[in-house]
Amino acid sequence: MALSIQLQVLIVSFLYGILFSYLLKMQYQFLFETTFIYKISITILFVMDNCLLYFLILKIINHGMFHLYFLFSLILGFLFGNYLVHKKNNN
Repeated sequence: MALSIQLQVLIVSFLYGILFSYLLKMQYQFLFETTFIYKISITILFVMDNCLLYFLILKIINHGMFHLYFLFSLILGFLFGNYLVHKKNNN
């Protein structure tokens, strides 16, 4: 895989981690206002949708190849997104 494609996927993974963090915060608010069955079904759909969307993006960029450092970039983006959300809520 070319270096430019790897760099694109790393950046997209990082940004998707930030997006996932924000979407998780939004979804977390709905979990306290619903019934147990609704909580489970919404959580399962949320996780499946986000995983499928991420792999669809990977398929578009680099034909679906997944490497461990893409996961690290995704986790770093998620942690950075959590940092931004908590910083925004504290101000």
